[in-house]
Amino acid sequence: MSVNRYNLDMTFLDLLSEKKTTVYSLSIDSGIPRTTLTDIASGKADILKCSGKTLLAISKSLNVSIEDLLSLEREEAKTLLPGFLLDSIKEYRKAIRKDSLRIDCYSDQLNSNINIAEVENLISKEQANRLRTRYFGKYD
Repeated sequence: MSVNRYNLDMTFLDLLSEKKTTVYSLSIDSGIPRTTLTDIASGKADILKCSGKTLLAISKSLNVSIEDLLSLEREEAKTLLPGFLLDSIKEYRKAIRKDSLRIDCYSDQLNSNINIAEVENLISKEQANRLRTRYFGKYD
């Protein structure tokens, strides 16, 4: 299964959500230290700079190609997004992982918070569009 089947702007955390797993579970499954995976998930470490051994372990555990891992976008720096928007993203990802029956509610809330952050000039139009594309597919 190809990661980019979902969209082109997927991050490592988005991939974990799609695979219905967490950093902790991936650490156990792959044997990669949780701190390493947390650094990748937070954007502190670049997946492009990971060793082949790390990429192979993550790839096997998540059942994706190494090429798909290398095509992931870096996570948006937490300091660039307002807290309420970060919370919405976290809740949306959690809902995906849990196959929530209310995923549409989380989706609507996230979209609304992206709109609010853009209108209030808390994020740029480019950031808003990038987030919409990442979470809702092609956006024009």
